[in-house]
Parts: sequence; C-alpha cells; structure tokens
Amino acid sequence: MLKPIIFRTYEKQIEFMRNRGIRVPDEREATEALSTFSYYSLVNLNKHLYGGLDVRPFIGNPSILDLQLCHMINMSFFQIILKGILYVETSFKTKLAYLISSQYGVTSKDDIYDPNRNFLFRGHYDTEDRRTNGILKSLLNKQQYLQSDEQEHAYAHHFLLRNRQLPPWIFIHDVEFGLTIQWYNILREEDKDIVCAKMIWGETNDPPSAVSRETARHFLDDALQILREYRNTIAHGERVFPSEMRYAFSKEPLFAILKNGELTRDEYDEGIGLNDPYACLLAITLFIHDPILMLNFLTELQQQLDFGERIKHTIDPNSDNLDILNILGIPDFTMGRLINISHNKFDDVSRYYFALLEASANLSLEGDLEKEL
Repeated sequence: MLKPIIFRTYEKQIEFMRNRGIRVPDEREATEALSTFSYYSLVNLNKHLYGGLDVRPFIGNPSILDLQLCHMINMSFFQIILKGILYVETSFKTKLAYLISSQYGVTSKDDIYDPNRNFLFRGHYDTEDRRTNGILKSLLNKQQYLQSDEQEHAYAHHFLLRNRQLPPWIFIHDVEFGLTIQWYNILREEDKDIVCAKMIWGETNDPPSAVSRETARHFLDDALQILREYRNTIAHGERVFPSEMRYAFSKEPLFAILKNGELTRDEYDEGIGLNDPYACLLAITLFIHDPILMLNFLTELQQQLDFGERIKHTIDPNSDNLDILNILGIPDFTMGRLINISHNKFDDVSRYYFALLEASANLSLEGDLEKEL
C-alpha cells in the first residue's frame, strides 16, 4: 500500500522537525524559514549530512538555522559554478560558430539538402550518422522560431527581419547548450578535431602529440555532458547529488588530459573527479583560456568558501554541524589544485595575483586580531 501524502501546516512541520532531532528555538523564525526555503529543501535535501536517508533522527542535533545555512551555502556556491559553466558554454559556442562560418559559410536555407550557400547543408556533416537529419531539422526549427512573433523583442529576430539571414555566430547564441552539443557531434571527424583541440588546449596552442584525437574527443564528450547536466540541475534550483548524475568522466581519457597532479588514480577510484562537483570544477578550469575569467572565477569560489567558514564560526564555532566541504561535496584540496591549474596556464600573472590575494587576506586577519586585543 502506498504511503498517503498529507499536507502539513507550518506548525505541524515544526513539530515534525523537533521529532526528528532538529532544534527549533524560535517558532516565528522557523515559520519564516519554512515559508521561504520549504521543508523539503531544509530537511529532506540535507538529510544526507546528518545520518543518511535511512536514519530518521538527525544525528548531531542540528538547529533549523544550521539547515538554512547548509542550503544557502550550497545554493550560493553552485550559482558560482553555474557562472563558470556559462563561461565554458559561450567559449564552446564561439569556437563551433567560428568553424562553421569559416568552413561552411554564413548563410543558410530552409532545406538541409540545398548545397548552395547553406551552412546547414547535410553534406557538410557526418552523412553516416543517423542523427544528422534530425539535428539539422531541429536547428532549422530553431531559426524559424526566432522569426516568429513570440521572439519579436529578441536581437536575433530583428537581425533576421533586417538581413533575411542569421549568421552562425549570432544564431548560436539562441541555441540551447544541449542542441549545440548535438550540432558539434554531427560534424565530420576532422572538424570535430579542430573544435576539440581549441576547447582543451586553447586557440593558439597545438595539441600534444602524446594525446590521440580519439582520446581528446572522448574527454570533451564526457566533459560537455557533465557540464550540461550540472548546468540544468543548478539552473532549475535543484541540489546537486553526484549519485543522480548520469554522466561521468571515463578514466583513461581523463588521465590522458590531466598532467599536473590535479587528480590521482586512487582518488578517482574513490569517486573523486568522476562526476562529483570536483569533476565539474576540473572541466570548467581546464576549458578556461582567459586569465581574467580564470582569476575572477576562482576568486568567487574562494570568497564563498571563506564566507561559509565565517558563518560557521559566527553561528556555532564549536559544532561539527557546518562542515563546509562536506556540505558542498568537494575534497579539501579543491582550491589548491584549481589554483595550480591557473598557475600552469597563466604562470606569473596567476602566481602574482594569488600572492597578492593571500597577502591581503593576511593583513585583514592581522587587523581583526588587533581589534579583538
């Protein structure tokens, strides 16, 4: 027999929380929290931090404020990760549009079988892939949608009306990340290799001879799917649980790309760098080839971790209920290794920047200690 689903008032929800070992010292504040975050977000989605799904009482006797902070820290940190994914998405779209424009032209037709001045002509793509027709037709449908009245306020709509054409570098901005990945997947092998190499090693660097083109493509395929899944999960306001992720890095392609101690095989075998948040962060930092983007992204991540630690010491300094790394599901070496990726890419710029950042943090800490004394 199915367990009946019952609506519960905020008063009943508070009673349930107390019965599960959650401290609720102020019922008015708890009601505001429940009406803001929801019982599901505060209790159900934090259960894994306090004993697991199969244990009813919350181990450690956390307060409702602990649960609020767990939720807020998690959501804020992953919003920064979402920004990083959007950096990568933009880079991927730019590189794909550049290849298509340079190789296939800048105009399109309403017929994928028309070879004349048509970057969506079927012959430009992998003709043996059964997905090709369907994906090209989806792209045509997207173009037609951009011409509809529903999109009258979009830049692409106005460009289309004025020019009767939408070049790839404008069109691709309105193509969903998933469809963009499919578009890349139906490229001919030699064109895939061009985009793949530029995504992994940058626009101006040659790929190392030790990494085969097949291995690089496999790594990129894994990384794009991981980023897409994280993007959709975070953008919909959902909590990230690696156990629910369908995609993961394959071991050998991953370690063919990683060369500077970003991950060990033993760590991978323990599930680190497979499809967890650290895997997502690895993909983002490996695909960022602009120093300003990299420094900005890593600074925001570090600031959110620092904020979490300050909140922990402010609210409950002697409790283990707010383990920031456990809340976020990242290993303790995360920031150190991501910063090393930055150092290996941008050398003196990165090293000088993070040295200044550390010196500034130390001065701030010394100032705080003086005030306390």
